[in-house]
Amino acid sequence: MIGLPIGTAGGTGAHAARPTNVRNMSDESSKHDFIRRFLDTYERHDLDTLWTFYHPDCRFTVLSRFGIDPTWDNYKAFMTTFINAFPDIHHTIEKLVVDGPDVWALYTMEGTHRGALRGVEPTGRKVRYSIVAMYQVDGEQITEADFVSDDLRMMRQLGAIPS
Repeated sequence: MIGLPIGTAGGTGAHAARPTNVRNMSDESSKHDFIRRFLDTYERHDLDTLWTFYHPDCRFTVLSRFGIDPTWDNYKAFMTTFINAFPDIHHTIEKLVVDGPDVWALYTMEGTHRGALRGVEPTGRKVRYSIVAMYQVDGEQITEADFVSDDLRMMRQLGAIPS
């Protein structure tokens, strides 16, 4: 989601603050709760807490599709830009599938375009589109983050490309 500096609360380094109540999640219900807490944190723009959901060695597969080196700093910048572009972002979990450490989530994302994103200045337009996210989760940390979103629909809704 562009290189914006992100501070961390307490300690030093990008992963200084880590949850202390780590538990193993063995059923779909607990992983659903984990993903909902993750999304709630994302939607509150609580970035210091958001980054603690990711393992320090998390793989950010999604960045490769955008031609971005899949590093931790690049992922934080990528996500921060997106969060800033849609300050009222909301995700509705339509479907969640759990298979061991693998979690697939179908989200409907809604938000109002209030910040620059992918070369498009703020339009004030509302968007609604689908995202399929694929995570690997170990304990209460994401060890791999990937997603595919309906960017064509989003860019059409922003008026960046014709319908």
